[in-house]
Amino acid sequence: MPDLVTHAFAAYLIIRWWQNPAHRAVFYLGTFLPDLLSRPIYILFPQLNLYTVALHTPITALIACLLLAEFFAAERGKIRWLLCGGAALHYFLDLMQRHLDNGYFWGFPLTWKSGELGWFWPETPLRLIWLWLLGMAMIEVIIALRRRQGRVRREPAPQQGDSSPADRG
Repeated sequence: MPDLVTHAFAAYLIIRWWQNPAHRAVFYLGTFLPDLLSRPIYILFPQLNLYTVALHTPITALIACLLLAEFFAAERGKIRWLLCGGAALHYFLDLMQRHLDNGYFWGFPLTWKSGELGWFWPETPLRLIWLWLLGMAMIEVIIALRRRQGRVRREPAPQQGDSSPADRG
């Protein structure tokens, strides 16, 4: 899998412009959800690898997203879409990597066949973490500079013939 920083950066590029910070957090949660479902069990109990493989599948993530959305009373439909969209982004990134053995079972439980594009090895994105973090920092600096310029431009310019409140007094 691409590491969590890579998943976070991809999610950041997509959801950064969303105005509601709570919605952004839900999208990030959806992006991390497939790994949150499977990796802790795999790390704590590696002998259960054959079982944890099923936890990192689209059907498991879909069920988890739909169940998790039920805990949100307001905007439940939007929460479902944000969670499922984040999970879809996660699987899109995972699809690009290659594996020595089976890889991910995209059609589970209907099939045990796995497929992948094989563009990079799972550890490749780890070498690029500095690039992802630098990219996020640069985007934030650009946004901050544009907001600062916007605030300066938003102040109304004095019109000819207008006097200040002090002059009227």
